[in-house]
Amino acid sequence: MNYFFITKHWDVFLFCLVYIHFYVFPIHGEPNEFSMNSCRKDNSILELSRCIVSKHPDYRIEEIKLKEISGRKKIASYYFPSNPTFSSYIATRKGETSNSFLSGPNAANNFQVMVNQEIFTNGKKEIAVQIADEEFKAQVFRLESVRRSLEFEALKKMTRFRYLYLEEENSRDNLNLVKELKKISKARVNEGLSPGIDESLSESEEIRIYKIWSQIHRLSENTNSELEVLLGFPLEKETIQTQNWILPKDLPKEKTELIQLAMEKRPELMLSEKEIELALLRQNEVRRQKIPNVSLGAFAQNDGFNEKVVGGMVSFPMTIWRDYEGETIIASAKIDNSKELKESVSRNIKQEVLFAITNYLTLSEEIKFYDESKMERAESDLKNLQEAIRFGKIKIIDAINQQRILLQTKLNYLNTKTEFELSQIELVRVLGLPSDSLGIKP
Repeated sequence: MNYFFITKHWDVFLFCLVYIHFYVFPIHGEPNEFSMNSCRKDNSILELSRCIVSKHPDYRIEEIKLKEISGRKKIASYYFPSNPTFSSYIATRKGETSNSFLSGPNAANNFQVMVNQEIFTNGKKEIAVQIADEEFKAQVFRLESVRRSLEFEALKKMTRFRYLYLEEENSRDNLNLVKELKKISKARVNEGLSPGIDESLSESEEIRIYKIWSQIHRLSENTNSELEVLLGFPLEKETIQTQNWILPKDLPKEKTELIQLAMEKRPELMLSEKEIELALLRQNEVRRQKIPNVSLGAFAQNDGFNEKVVGGMVSFPMTIWRDYEGETIIASAKIDNSKELKESVSRNIKQEVLFAITNYLTLSEEIKFYDESKMERAESDLKNLQEAIRFGKIKIIDAINQQRILLQTKLNYLNTKTEFELSQIELVRVLGLPSDSLGIKP
């Protein structure tokens, strides 16, 4: 699979995907059928990580915010800034008329009906629509950023959990072996075949191994509890299989090319660029606010002489005391702030890529020391050592030292293997590649 054919149009491609997702498949308050069906114990580690994302409150909050912004887009598309205002009045006038020929009371009815409508001027509606569109696009990138962060963090947790289980098994085997050694040393001391210090040494070694096992067991149980909360069901240790990840084959080799790839793919950088565009649009919006909206009115009235009058009016607020100078300063400062945030994000991405590359290269060299033949030989030597201990062919102090070296080698291998697998996951994350670009070694 080639990961570079959509590089130039990645932001458009990503926006279209999320747009289709939220407008073809509406957002619901409860998990949808897909997310409910995808959360099963027999799912792969990648499917479980996506299940965690679909259930995570942080992701669902960003989904709701996207729905909220779609409402703002609807508001920005309104044709008028406010509803029309209707007003009316009616009055009766009474008076006396007199002349040389006729005198007596008379009356006149006065009434008026008026309607006023405020309208957008100076392109305020158009700029509001642009701001709403850019807010929606920015939220799409923010949602994608949160999704990736949660997904890769879940992958790391499940990978570490599986290796913690293996480390716990290894430490338990060590503890059982030390207990056997303590029994043998105690029997030798009672029979006068070994000095009393051998029993103390074996007891001290048991305490040391027990502490190691206890620490690993605690970490394993805590990770298990965390994953159980994230998934919503108990996770058995055998459910998650040990994964040997493989990086994409077509990744660039040079650091500068990898950094450039991350700059093109990471949604965090795209989000910071959208924030700059939003700040510029809001500054433009403030400039347009200096010219207020015009209100148009029309009225029909009957005056005191019972004559019908129809007319119109224009209301134009004058900008005298409110010159929007403060708002202009704030908008300008937000533009500068957005640019600095983009620079900060850019630096963080570069640093993350360099750290991830260093970790991966270092651990890939370190893992080569633990080839299969060496580990098989260590396992065989450990079994031979157990037999030698049972038949008393080796001193207790020598047995403890040799056992410690062999068991520590096995534990070091598991630690290095864990960090190596995590380094591959982290490298894919910092480069902005999808999680399914990670291959699995058969």
